[in-house]
Amino acid sequence: MPLLSSSRRLQGAADRNRSRPSTAPSSHSQHSNEPAELPDYEPPTFPLHAKYRRELSQLSSSRDTRKYEEQLNKSIELLSASVRDLNDKYAERKETLERLREKRGEESEKGDRERAEEKAVLTLKTTVPQLTDECDHAVRSVIDLKIELEDIGKALKETERQVEVEMANAAQRRSGRGGDDGDDGDDDDDMPDANTPEIVGPLQFLQKAKEQAAVDYASRTLYEKYGLHNDYVAFKRLWHDAVERDGKPLPDASRWFSQNGGHDEADDDEDLIIAEEHVDVRCPLSMVVMQDPYTSRKCKHTFEKNSIVQFLRSQPGGRARCPQTGCGKEISIQDFQPDPVMLRRIKRRLAAQQASMADDDDDDDDDDDDDDDNDDDGDSDTKMTPVKSEQRRKGRHRQPVEDIEDEEDEEDEEEG
Repeated sequence: MPLLSSSRRLQGAADRNRSRPSTAPSSHSQHSNEPAELPDYEPPTFPLHAKYRRELSQLSSSRDTRKYEEQLNKSIELLSASVRDLNDKYAERKETLERLREKRGEESEKGDRERAEEKAVLTLKTTVPQLTDECDHAVRSVIDLKIELEDIGKALKETERQVEVEMANAAQRRSGRGGDDGDDGDDDDDMPDANTPEIVGPLQFLQKAKEQAAVDYASRTLYEKYGLHNDYVAFKRLWHDAVERDGKPLPDASRWFSQNGGHDEADDDEDLIIAEEHVDVRCPLSMVVMQDPYTSRKCKHTFEKNSIVQFLRSQPGGRARCPQTGCGKEISIQDFQPDPVMLRRIKRRLAAQQASMADDDDDDDDDDDDDDDNDDDGDSDTKMTPVKSEQRRKGRHRQPVEDIEDEEDEEDEEEG
């Protein structure tokens, strides 16, 4: 019993000491903010232990970089949206200025709103290309980071392979000396002799693989780096569609870059530009207006998402020839991706059709008004018709028309 009591007293004192703040300065607290000094690197003497080879294999096959990849993809998405919105706004302001000029005509003076629009357009003419170029270079930088991430994964795989080769060579050497050729995980039991080749180790393998990947990537042309990358192609298509709203097709990717790293000024070369694209707003399968266009990376044909998914699911193995008439390429659902550029073109085409229908309705209403004027008796309406037509053509005020109508009423009263 006394032993138990003393144990409890010792435990209670220890607990109190842990909870009581220490007043004496410790060497650990004094040096906690200083960087730790690591010993000099010593190259390995033996191949990597079997346990750590397994962990290296697990690391190379199960790296969790999804969050990082999501952030990179989100960056490209936001940069693409910025370029789209910048150029859309510039195009809208130019269209607004053009409408104001047409409404004013050549004889009238500029109003305050037209002057403000001219000032805004001149400002955007300078700033929008600059901001667009900045976004373009930012997208390229993000793509570089994505390639670097992919290369790290490949370097880990290569490191794993080299470590296994190094271990196999070491086991073969042990077998040649009459040792145990099995891998029992006790690789450190055999001391190397003078004839044993130098062990490189996983760290050196990884560094060499990363350096080689960086050299290979740096040796590529801009076209090879970005012109063939799906993310940059999508960014370029969206950018081009925001600038060229008249359906002018995107030049060939080989003409996107100049020798100094900028954009090729000769991308208007008609020899490399295909005929103007025809935008079909209806899905070739369902024949309805597409609301979620899906485009094949293989043949560039577009379908409504639900229609092409159902079509391919009904085919053996999920693969079939493209249902577009005249296309014989084999496709699967993995070949398709959302097409925001096609969606923009469809919306513009529908808006243009609606505007055209509205103009036709206005013309029909004007024709009906002219017919009614011709059916009425009297000279007054006959005189009013050319005045109204001239008013619509030149945008005159209503005051001259009202004066003419008052004069005609006075003439009718005198005749009565």
